[in-house]
Amino acid sequence: MTDEQLIPADPTSRDFEIGYFIAASGSYLQLEWQAARGDRWRKGDWILLPYVHPVVDPTRKRFLTDVKKAIGLRGSDKVKLAERLLQKLRSVESAKKLIDIYSRHFAGGHNSISMSLYSGPLSRRSEEGRDPTNLPGGWHSSLEEPAYGRFFWRQGGSGWLSTGDAALRQDKWRRPWQEFFGYFGERIAVMTLPHHGSANNFHSDIVDFSGLQFALATTVEARNRVARLRETLGEVESKGIRTRVIDDERLARFTVTCERSMS
Repeated sequence: MTDEQLIPADPTSRDFEIGYFIAASGSYLQLEWQAARGDRWRKGDWILLPYVHPVVDPTRKRFLTDVKKAIGLRGSDKVKLAERLLQKLRSVESAKKLIDIYSRHFAGGHNSISMSLYSGPLSRRSEEGRDPTNLPGGWHSSLEEPAYGRFFWRQGGSGWLSTGDAALRQDKWRRPWQEFFGYFGERIAVMTLPHHGSANNFHSDIVDFSGLQFALATTVEARNRVARLRETLGEVESKGIRTRVIDDERLARFTVTCERSMS
C-alpha cells in the first residue's frame, strides 16, 4: 500500500465541529493541531484508518438502495446520508429496522466483514532514520504497569490495531487484511486479538507484523467463554510477543503512552 492509495478526510470538515464522521475502508482521518485559536492548522503524524473486507458491488448497491428508502433519503448526498443514518441509529426501533435490512443483504458470516481500525503514525520508520529515539521527530512509546513501573521500547512501533470480531482464521478474509495493513507493519506495536482471542478467528500469521510488541484479549475469563483462548495466547507468546487479558471491570489495565516532540 502507498500513500496515494489512501484517501484523507475532507480537511474543511473540522470547521463544522459536528462531532461525527462516516469513513469508508481505505479512507483515513488525520490528526491536525494548532498552537492557538486562529493559528494555521498543522498536520500531525497520527491517523485513524478503518478496514472492512470488501463486499460484492451489486450487493452493496441493493443494500444502499433499501437503506435510503428506510431513512427517507433521495439522491446521493453523502453528508445527508451520514446525518440521517446517525439520527436513525439513536432510536432503538429505527436501528432494529436498519439491522434487519443489513441481515437481509448480508445473511450469515457477519464477522467476516467486522471492522478493523489502525490508530497510529502515517509515516514510515525509515523516514525517521535508524534510531528514532535520537531524533526530535521520532516516536517514543512506553507501557505503564503498576507492578513494574514503565516499560519502554525503541523499535519504533507505536500504533494500535484493533481487529473487532474479524474472521481472520480463513485465508480469503485474512490475506486481503494482511495486505491492507502490511504497509504499517513496522508501526503496529499493540493488537487486540480478533473475537476476544477466540481460536476460531485466530491465525498465527496475523501477528507477524515486525513492530508488534503486545497482543491483547479483551474479555473477562471468569464470566465469558472464549473458544480455546489459552491456546491462542500460547501461539502468540511462542513468537516472542507479550500477551495480556484485559477486562471491562478494571481488574486489568493496559495503558500505552506514545509521544514525540512537536518542534
